[in-house]
Amino acid sequence: MISVVIPCYNSEDTIKRALTSVYDQTYKNFEIILVDDGSIDRTRLVIEEFFLNKSSINHKYIYQENSGPSKARNTGVEASSGKYIAFLDSDDEWHERKLELQVNIIEEKNLDFIGSTYTYENFSNFEEKYCNILKYDFKKLILSNKFSTPGVIIEKELFKTLNGFDTSMKYAEDYDLWLRASLLKPLYLIAEPKLFRLYKSAYGEGGLSSHMYPMYKGEVKILDKLFKNKNIGLSRYCFLRLYVFMKFVKRILKKKWYEKNLYSSKYSNDSKSFFT
Repeated sequence: MISVVIPCYNSEDTIKRALTSVYDQTYKNFEIILVDDGSIDRTRLVIEEFFLNKSSINHKYIYQENSGPSKARNTGVEASSGKYIAFLDSDDEWHERKLELQVNIIEEKNLDFIGSTYTYENFSNFEEKYCNILKYDFKKLILSNKFSTPGVIIEKELFKTLNGFDTSMKYAEDYDLWLRASLLKPLYLIAEPKLFRLYKSAYGEGGLSSHMYPMYKGEVKILDKLFKNKNIGLSRYCFLRLYVFMKFVKRILKKKWYEKNLYSSKYSNDSKSFFT
């Protein structure tokens, strides 16, 4: 069984979309664990309405005081029954064949960790093709996080061995977990086809990914932990600190470019409207 863990916080506008994408999966051997992280809106009511006529779906709803997504995901895994854990955010959605394709590869290659890539577009252009599967070890992954949480399936025993997400981290906590996993064994990623849709823009106005400086500090904390635990040496630590800083500068410049072009486009459209 796959246990689908969905943390949610004030998600009344998006949780139904996420749940529908799980309900529509072609692979049906799953349970859904919803961890409500202290919502004060209609999230619980929307969830109850969704499952009202879907009694065949094995699901659990857990309410906890607001503690952040790491604690919510850990809580969900603790309450799960499946051999594997799949994560989904309450504002994203899966392609209907996501679980099917990933489970097929897990069984074929005897894997305990596999991720998938995302799109910002709808799935109308989804094409059945041979999966392009990439392999990442620690040395490759330390240079860039290639795994987004809503695309990951991880064996529950491996997750428990790693003690789950670090709840002291509010940013880059997923990257921290993937790196700790890669110290034990290689991780695999389905690069194509893209199996889930993100609704948070990496450089837009919403989502944790817009918080550039806290994300940078989170990556620095990861390096500090790796150095303290002697997973990397001093020379490599210094190189990676510089490398992470340069990535942070690049993200800032890219975000400024995005905002400048967004403003220019809006100003141009407004001018056209004025003169016409």
